[in-house]
Amino acid sequence: MKNDLNLNLKSLQPQLKKALKVMAKHAVFAAVIIVLLVYVFVVGRINQLANAEPAPDAETVALAKSTVPRIDKSAIQQIQTLEQTNTQTQSLFDQARSNPFQE
Repeated sequence: MKNDLNLNLKSLQPQLKKALKVMAKHAVFAAVIIVLLVYVFVVGRINQLANAEPAPDAETVALAKSTVPRIDKSAIQQIQTLEQTNTQTQSLFDQARSNPFQE
């Protein structure tokens, strides 16, 4: 049984060498094809994810979580009274209103 196995391996050696020569000749082409396939897959996946819409359930959950901040009217009145009482603060507010991008 061992002799049969050795003979089969020895007879396969020239066939393997031939196959390796053919593969070596086309290795660059195969590598380029593999890289192109990976590239096409990645571009397709990016396109798919870019065009994906959220599920309706996720939309309702996101809308429920996002609340518009409300400012208390008494806080607004308190800020206005503080602004009116302090002249230095009043001039700062006036400057900010006239040119908001000034530092």
